[in-house]
Amino acid sequence: MKQRLVFIVDDDDDDRFMLWQAFQKNHPGCLLYTFSNGQELLDHLTDYADRPDLIILDLNMPVLDGFATLKRLKLSSQLRTIPTVILGSSFETNDNLRVNEAANGTVLVKPSSYRELVRLTNQLCPV
Repeated sequence: MKQRLVFIVDDDDDDRFMLWQAFQKNHPGCLLYTFSNGQELLDHLTDYADRPDLIILDLNMPVLDGFATLKRLKLSSQLRTIPTVILGSSFETNDNLRVNEAANGTVLVKPSSYRELVRLTNQLCPV
């Protein structure tokens, strides 16, 4: 069985670790890479041939935020088909419109507990 490759992009070390831990404990078949901002992700995707099965982006990050990163991914013919989820602490109506403009990303509220985080990983990577 092929390992699922998941890229986690979040500038907050604790949030990145918690999401990584939830995947590791509940989905050991996932191979995880982490990045601290959207530009790091795009640099990696430019430099290496590996393409993830899923990208999880934090909404608010320095250098390149989740929306700007999603927009750049969707402009690339090679990267636009990668399923991408944006997680944020809160969203406004305009945020959903921005995701639709960037084409086919999914906006979800960032879980506030570890239990909710595990539930999220189960949604994103069903067994």
